[in-house]
Amino acid sequence: MKNSIKPNPVLSFVALALLSTALTGCGTTTPPLETGKDKPQISLPKPASNADILYGETRDNLANIESKHLQNPSDTLIAARFGKALREAGKNKEAKSVLSPLSDNKEIGTMVNTELSALYMAEGNFAKAEFAARKAIKQDGANYRAWRNLGNALDAQEKYVEGETTFRRSMEIWTGADKVPVMNNLALNLAAQGYTDRALTLLYEAQKLSPDRIEIERNIRIIRTLSEPPMFAKPKRPLPESKVPE
Repeated sequence: MKNSIKPNPVLSFVALALLSTALTGCGTTTPPLETGKDKPQISLPKPASNADILYGETRDNLANIESKHLQNPSDTLIAARFGKALREAGKNKEAKSVLSPLSDNKEIGTMVNTELSALYMAEGNFAKAEFAARKAIKQDGANYRAWRNLGNALDAQEKYVEGETTFRRSMEIWTGADKVPVMNNLALNLAAQGYTDRALTLLYEAQKLSPDRIEIERNIRIIRTLSEPPMFAKPKRPLPESKVPE
């Protein structure tokens, strides 16, 4: 018998917005997996030549990138990197003042709007986070981090099905070194829809890629516990973790 949980809008809100809630157990029917033969062939967009920087894979030391920005105030890429470093340091107000004027820039707009979407997620403004992520994707459809941010924003607004599609798109085009965070996001999305078997399978795959990730082990344990029939369920534990996209 497959384990599943009742689709719970609050879970996705929690998983992506860092709040807390509870799950209940029930039976649902999991749709069949697509086989390679059934899957439609899609042409994936090519990543930018500087994707490691443009899509946010590279992290800058705040003091160093600020010094570069002061020396080269007209360099928009350095400015965007400075805004990203500010956002990562939790200096949201300063980050907005640097990033917002660059949101329509053709060269670095996708990076800027990805950062703005993450910033709005941290503030709990999910509609703005969705808007910024969609803008980043429109500027560069290969920006896998923007797709992930869009999935987080959609899940936070209880748009689970579209969120699942978006997370899967992010995984398809992911060229960064660490795919585990988006795998975790997709697993939580599936669990919120009631597909705990799929969620656990994905988390086990993520665990193989990164055995030392404590949050993955924790999420596996929690989803397994909360998906048990009530008569066999153990005492409730804290809900799965999902970090705001970096």
